[in-house]
Amino acid sequence: MPEPVRRSDATEIHWENVITWGVLSILCLLVGMFFLRFGQNWVVIDLPFWKFGGLDLQGLGIPFIAAAPLLMLYALYRAFASRYEGSYVAECPYCHEVNEFTASPDDDFTCMHCDRRVAVKEGRILDVMAVSCGFCGAVNYLTDKTAVLICEQCGREIPLLDPETGEMRHAPKGFARVDDTSMYELVLVDIGRDREEVITSLQHMLALTRNQVKDILEDLPAPLLTGINRRKAELLKAQLEASGATAEMRKVGEAAGT
Repeated sequence: MPEPVRRSDATEIHWENVITWGVLSILCLLVGMFFLRFGQNWVVIDLPFWKFGGLDLQGLGIPFIAAAPLLMLYALYRAFASRYEGSYVAECPYCHEVNEFTASPDDDFTCMHCDRRVAVKEGRILDVMAVSCGFCGAVNYLTDKTAVLICEQCGREIPLLDPETGEMRHAPKGFARVDDTSMYELVLVDIGRDREEVITSLQHMLALTRNQVKDILEDLPAPLLTGINRRKAELLKAQLEASGATAEMRKVGEAAGT
């Protein structure tokens, strides 16, 4: 499922439409006035062997001028719509900062303040529980939806008991289970088909505006984050791939393709 729509993103989209339709309205008005003023006897040809009295294009000015206020009204409608966009405040259970959406989130979202994934189930934000890693003692957090817990500090799997069977859960293939002190760089290789979803994901991941994210996407492959541990690189890479993008994690200083 796509990320819940943040109110700031919805407002930004509204104002992009306000500017677009407002500019089109002004252009229509200018074009219409031009045709009314200079549209008579357009392209007059006066040659000995061919005479042409010209075209009367003044009539074209009327639909352009008529369209201008309609476009401006739509721009004003989008401006007012931005003020009355729905607002739902969700508090992050990790940092207790507020995230504002257009409606109650039905799916997990990334906190724009601490960059953690907030678990949502049936429209309710799940409480988090703190556990200490038995290897390094670092504090980690889990919710009722947590299937695998990897220590953010040492990269080892913290064993979890399945509440129904009492059996240990195991980390899926590819996750770090041993110490890896290397620093990694996350690189976006391809945006994929769903451009909007990737833009939204990058906004939340990097805490950037839509325009800043669009600037990054102009020149791919593009480094997104550098100097992060393996676990974080894996999680962010998986998040981008879930949005349809293609990303790579490379050790810092490692050339592409090596």
